[in-house]
Amino acid sequence: MSETNGDCFVNDNHQRHLLVTLRHMDNLLSEAERVLTSAGSASPLAEYTQDSTPVQRKVIHDYIQRVRTAMARAMADLNLPRPAPVCGALWAARGHVTFASIAVAEMEPKRMCGYGALADGDVKTINGVVAELNAALGRLTGYLDRGPAGDLEQRLQRLEQTGDEVALLRELGRVITAHGLVDFRGALAMLLERMENGAFEIGIFGRVSSGKSSLLNHLLGAEVLPAGVTPVTAVPTRVRHGPRPRAVIEFAEGKPIEVELSRLAEFSTEQQNPGNAKHVARIQVELPAARLRDGVTFVDTPGLGSLATSGAEETMAYLPRCDLGLVLVDAASTLTHEDLAVVQALYQSGARAMVLESKADMLRPVERQQTLTYAQQQLATQLGVPAPVHLISVVGAEAKLCDQWFERELKPALESHHEQAAASLKRKVGALREAVVKTLEARLQIRMAGTAAAPGAGVAEAVTALRQADALLEAGENDAAKLVDQLADAAPALVEIAATELADAWWQHPMSPAESAASCAATLTRALAGHTVKVVDRLESLRRQLEQTLTVARQASWACGSVSEPLPRPSGLPVFDSAAVTSKLALRSPRLLRLLGTPLLRRPVRSRLHGQLGDSLAEALGDYRRRLRQWLRQTLVELRAAFHAHAGPLRAQLDPRESVAGSETSPANLAEDLRVLREGKG
Repeated sequence: MSETNGDCFVNDNHQRHLLVTLRHMDNLLSEAERVLTSAGSASPLAEYTQDSTPVQRKVIHDYIQRVRTAMARAMADLNLPRPAPVCGALWAARGHVTFASIAVAEMEPKRMCGYGALADGDVKTINGVVAELNAALGRLTGYLDRGPAGDLEQRLQRLEQTGDEVALLRELGRVITAHGLVDFRGALAMLLERMENGAFEIGIFGRVSSGKSSLLNHLLGAEVLPAGVTPVTAVPTRVRHGPRPRAVIEFAEGKPIEVELSRLAEFSTEQQNPGNAKHVARIQVELPAARLRDGVTFVDTPGLGSLATSGAEETMAYLPRCDLGLVLVDAASTLTHEDLAVVQALYQSGARAMVLESKADMLRPVERQQTLTYAQQQLATQLGVPAPVHLISVVGAEAKLCDQWFERELKPALESHHEQAAASLKRKVGALREAVVKTLEARLQIRMAGTAAAPGAGVAEAVTALRQADALLEAGENDAAKLVDQLADAAPALVEIAATELADAWWQHPMSPAESAASCAATLTRALAGHTVKVVDRLESLRRQLEQTLTVARQASWACGSVSEPLPRPSGLPVFDSAAVTSKLALRSPRLLRLLGTPLLRRPVRSRLHGQLGDSLAEALGDYRRRLRQWLRQTLVELRAAFHAHAGPLRAQLDPRESVAGSETSPANLAEDLRVLREGKG
């Protein structure tokens, strides 16, 4: 029992009762404050009319604070313990929004069957409403999930010394927050992310033993990456600046681990991680190297060629992500089909490319110019691109070739990239300011006139298109997810395809077990590529639809003359390692093949493949399906964020009545902020 002031005692039961009563009082007072604050809001389901003045609400708030002061004094007098807060406010708000999302799910037509039949048109309308509500809640959830990192002011403070645009961005952030312009927060966040991530990503491509790792080790001034003729696994290794040397290994399943650089070969080489049996998804190396300080990130990609087939596929999937691609070619050989394909893919993805003739120390001086000229002629003849070609070496005195190339070619490319990025950022910040100004002007006009004219036909069409985009996104996500989920039951059909093609191949000529396994791997790769292409095509179709929506909106707005930035394309598709699945197959073509005939041959091949491949293929497909699901979610998150970053300002400008409805900003404050933005620099 607890002794209080005086001679009375309060036992534990008394304490619990008193605390429960005081908490109930506090909840009722909070509800009273909420009622006064929410009354007269723009909510379509508002329960109360606003019959109090701002002064009355302030006085009532002060009285409630007095009651709470008395409650605190009572707790002290009764020696009641002060309960610790249950959780943070952001976490609690996130929970309420989650329950709101669950409530939206109850509006789906399939959950309303018990209330009576719905016409097809009503189903379409309700699905559109559900998609729009889910998208709005999703944006709110995304902001809440950022936690303290979502605070724009803190992020701007960290960027204070990085550029002249920070002051204007801070002013825009203040105005956007002050006037409740949530539609602009996505665009502002995207600009901040571009300022925070100033990396210049350089992908290094080439055949096995072309010297990629040796080049990187020379540039970094340390033996960081395993070098030699052994091919690496299907895992690009990213090398960026960090305060201390370390490597972070991420897996397809399981938590990432941090290891010493001396252990890197355990995860990145075919010798110690054959067929990527450890399911390494990504390797990130950090070094305090001087050449990484300016935001340079090197990416050592798996080798191209027959020794690393699965790695080559992963390399091609990575291509769209880099800013500059370095294609290494052994100076003693010529450009191969794979080399030319990489150069072409780099240009098609919008990245720059350089061809580096490595191991130039092996050439006599007279041969060096001949090698350069021949490579340039190959590029011009077969691709029609003016990709620069340079001779490099990392051996002995000839290592000066590599250092000269870095100083004369790579450093200027980096400086040019930063200059172009700064100019692009300046244009985007200016466009955002113009959009905010136009929206505030429309708001001020509505406030001064008391009403707003109904939007014209073109504007109404654009607003409708922007609203329907959420339904497009949801439909695209559902379609792509269904395609991915089809892999769950795909193993029997794939075995059937592999058995048919293997029997046909056997009938043509006998094959060893290794050749049979390679044939099955090629068949599986081809069949799965046909399926994943459908996923990418659906996402690409969605991206084009969203870009068309933005085009319609821009044509109806003040921004009709500006150039629209393309939405991100789906890239980095995970690759299925068929060779790893078929590596243990033991299938030898039978004798007297032609006496059996293809139809009779297919039956035993099918039976043996199902026995040897069925379970392992089903397990590998399950793992691949999970990786695809994760990739799909990330791809759609990026696509949604980019779309709404562009659509938000257009939506606010095209239909200012919607944003004005929930704003209490006075005309005087609107006019003052308009003046500040018009006169500001940037």
